[in-house]
Amino acid sequence: MRIGVQSGYIYDDSNYETGLQMIKDAGFDCVDFNIDTKLRIGALAEKGENPFFSQPVEKILDYYRPQKQAADRIGVRYGQMHAPFPVYVDGNAAANTAIVDCIIKCMAVCALFECPYLIVHPIIWEGSAAEERALNMEFYTKLIPAAKQYGVCICLENMFNGKTGHIDEAVCSDFREAADYIDALNAVAGEEIFGFCYDVGHATLLGKNQRRSLNILGKRLKTLHIHDNDGRSDLHMQPYAYSRGRYYVTDWDGFLAGLRDIGYDGVLSFETFHSLVSLPAALKSAMLAYIAACGKYFSEVMEEA
Repeated sequence: MRIGVQSGYIYDDSNYETGLQMIKDAGFDCVDFNIDTKLRIGALAEKGENPFFSQPVEKILDYYRPQKQAADRIGVRYGQMHAPFPVYVDGNAAANTAIVDCIIKCMAVCALFECPYLIVHPIIWEGSAAEERALNMEFYTKLIPAAKQYGVCICLENMFNGKTGHIDEAVCSDFREAADYIDALNAVAGEEIFGFCYDVGHATLLGKNQRRSLNILGKRLKTLHIHDNDGRSDLHMQPYAYSRGRYYVTDWDGFLAGLRDIGYDGVLSFETFHSLVSLPAALKSAMLAYIAACGKYFSEVMEEA
């Protein structure tokens, strides 16, 4: 299986060639590209600032062509891309129109990068479940024509709500609800335009059964965000970082069993950026190599089974 890692905290626009080479040397095949860093929704909502994505799409593509050429030279693929989030600002129609335009331009970059999947967070709504569903269906439906044009699969993700200091369930954390979203949106699209990104860490935070959750998603699962936490905060650390006694906080065995059950054959993609944030520069390559080794181990366990 192919193994990937996020670009965030590994490289940015100024050093992408060095970063891509570091990713390759550590043992990864793929990148989860953090294009989300190019738009801060808070600034967009408060000040109307959208300096990068307000550019014409061709200018944005020209900006990224050198990075795609570097990835081709180095031998790294773009396995998935993370769109900016959140995708909805209550009461701000101008911001919401700009967000949709931004995500459509992200799909154009996906096409340039030959990246098949764009992860687009669903809207977390404080009102009723019916209102939340209506908002999400309306939002994702707007993306269907561009997804067909650019040949991109849009992946929803299981979310949590932690703004009060407590970790609560949020949209798509119920995996039957998540599966229903994917099926309903694909029915509207008339073809398979939507899939799911399973975030292991979010499932751990909410005490979900990893194996059963993955079995509910089945073939709807297209991408992964693999990372660890202590069961209390969304820490985005390397696998096997947290244990209580002789048990790991994240049920890694159940996670791998679930992937085996459903025949997952996509990228094992890690979203472990906090393991690099405060690490001395001299140790970052070793940490990336460890994360890649976890990916290789996961792949071997699944293939042996």
